Amino acid sequence: MFKKFLIPVLLTVCMCMFTACGSSEEVQEDVPLLEPANAKVETTYVSRMDISQVELHDGAVIPSFDEFSFDVNGYLYGVFVEPGDKVYKGDVLAGLVGHDHQTILDLEDEIKKIEEDNVKLFESYDLDLEVTRLNGGDIAEKTLEIKQKKELAEFELQQKKDRLAKLKETDIGYVCIVAPYDSVVVAVSSAGANSYLSKGTAVVALDNGKDPMITCNYFISESAYSKEYSCYAMVRGQRLELNYIPYTKNELKVIVNNGLTPATKFEIKDLKDEELYVGDYASVIEVKNFKADVLAIPQNAVYQDATGEFVYEIKDGERIRRSVILGISDNANVEVVEGLEEGACIYVKS
Repeated sequence: MFKKFLIPVLLTVCMCMFTACGSSEEVQEDVPLLEPANAKVETTYVSRMDISQVELHDGAVIPSFDEFSFDVNGYLYGVFVEPGDKVYKGDVLAGLVGHDHQTILDLEDEIKKIEEDNVKLFESYDLDLEVTRLNGGDIAEKTLEIKQKKELAEFELQQKKDRLAKLKETDIGYVCIVAPYDSVVVAVSSAGANSYLSKGTAVVALDNGKDPMITCNYFISESAYSKEYSCYAMVRGQRLELNYIPYTKNELKVIVNNGLTPATKFEIKDLKDEELYVGDYASVIEVKNFKADVLAIPQNAVYQDATGEFVYEIKDGERIRRSVILGISDNANVEVVEGLEEGACIYVKS
């Protein structure tokens, strides 16, 4: 059974009463609150905390696998295995053919049959000529007639042979993917028979026997990953540090050209003795920004109008509007870059 895990947000909000707050800063202007007269109003202090921007993505534990593809373009003849199948070294997993593969096969069969038929036909011509001779007929005329018939039959046969040779000049033949080792099939392409495949398109994936991997359907590019503060996964309550597995440019090109969205794949840095099972739910967590020990206030303490963002500070029992410059936010709290000092008491919209 899959379980999602919540990431604890270590944020401390100190609540105070309106009359208990004070500050020695210079007072700006006294501006009326924008809240309705009967709205419940709460206050908090500007405090220091760690703030990070986090994104969560659904993922899963999957077996570590190798993907196999054809090294030429062509049309899928068939995939001969299914996920979960046990395969052995040398087993044919899939086949690829050229555009004219079936035409070539049909022509080869047709030529073979014509050659067999011509042998019988020419024997009948020779017998017909002998009958004409025995009956005292015109041998010269009959001989010429039979010669013309044989030449026409041979000409038609040669045309088919020439066409076959021309088709074979650019034909890729029958190309196979063969299992390089004993394994279990992890996944196969959803492409059907006769589907066109570009070289490099993954067709079959085999379990390579290594430690399991983590994957999520949300694509994180290599450049975006390199800028992140951290990236890890939560599985069965365990935090697992991850190593990003990049795609090659050609792999990405093939995936995109086939109208697919690439998944993001990770190796687990140090699996140790954690209990993991293929198919387990994984929550992949991207920490995109992180700032330690910054001034911060609740996001819902911030107001905004045409002049910019501001808050209401409580000072000497008065409501004071303070313009602020804000930094990163974790959606619950936001960094204060300028405009407030630690310990200032502010309104929080309830």
